[in-house]
Amino acid sequence: MEIDQSAGVMRCPYCRREIPMPSSQPFGAGMPHVTISTARVFTQTPEAMRRRVLVTLAIVVAPMLVIGVVLSSVLFSSLPDSPGEPEEVAVGATARVQSFEATVRGVDCTKQTVTKPDDPATSYDDTFTEAAKGKFCVVTFSVKNVGEKTDRYPASSIVATNATERVLDRSTVAENFANNGTYPLDEPIDPGKTVDLLLVFDVPVDTTLAYLQISDDLFADAVIKVKIDS
Repeated sequence: MEIDQSAGVMRCPYCRREIPMPSSQPFGAGMPHVTISTARVFTQTPEAMRRRVLVTLAIVVAPMLVIGVVLSSVLFSSLPDSPGEPEEVAVGATARVQSFEATVRGVDCTKQTVTKPDDPATSYDDTFTEAAKGKFCVVTFSVKNVGEKTDRYPASSIVATNATERVLDRSTVAENFANNGTYPLDEPIDPGKTVDLLLVFDVPVDTTLAYLQISDDLFADAVIKVKIDS
């Protein structure tokens, strides 16, 4: 095979044929194009990813916890102190309840019945009698408004108990009869005015009225215990 560079062919002296020579290509021609990136690729381990999540949570949650602690301290500091032992006074002593001075002046636990007297304004005898299931303890109670405005005394806060603080029944019927069909604490009391009334409790025969608890109906630490020696 003879090569003629000037003609760009290859000749076969035996078969008398000419074959074109393949054209020359630059270095790398025909090879697939490959792009190599120089950017650095970081691959995190699972442990590193967990640490990163924990750090993010700490950054988000920590301020919320601090705010919660501050709000809790402010809230609890604004609440009244925990109640201690209730104040205890004797019969005849004055106890302060809101804008009132309350006094237990006497106790009588000898009655078996309470009778409503006849009203002379009626043309018939309207006398009624209420009998105790056990015995009636009649408490002479006095309230004075020492405030600057007309107000109602919290009458529903009056509770009678035995020595173990078991609540004793209050007889509203006998109480109504004892007060001649009226209940002075139902009405507002003017400043400087004193109201007297009778409280009636139905106490079992084998039970002793030991305390009369009075309060302002708002906080447990405002309870005052009047010790009854009956």
